Amino acid sequence: MSQHWCYVWLLPLLESPYESVAANLPGALAERDIKHPPPQAVNLRQLLLTALESDSEYWAQRAVIWLESGFPLDRELCETLLHQVSRKRFSQSIRHRLTPLGKRWLRQHGPTN
Repeated sequence: MSQHWCYVWLLPLLESPYESVAANLPGALAERDIKHPPPQAVNLRQLLLTALESDSEYWAQRAVIWLESGFPLDRELCETLLHQVSRKRFSQSIRHRLTPLGKRWLRQHGPTN
């Protein structure tokens, strides 16, 4: 298993549209002036988890924008965002945007076993 590394320094990627980052990650890294290559392939899913688990309202909001733009949810992302909503870590505005995303995914894919 590869060693986990911190995605916090990549959070500025969330300031660019999801579609443009997904289409050209090397270009997005260059635009954000990230000159040194990451120690392993960048996992955009892990980047979103980092934003959702942060204490930053700003990064959570940027993650919401990506999710609303079509970033694919999976069980772990869905559970993380619903957990953060239940803990009321984010503003009501963000919680009201995250809740329907998570509930819709659960309706389509079923609850946790």
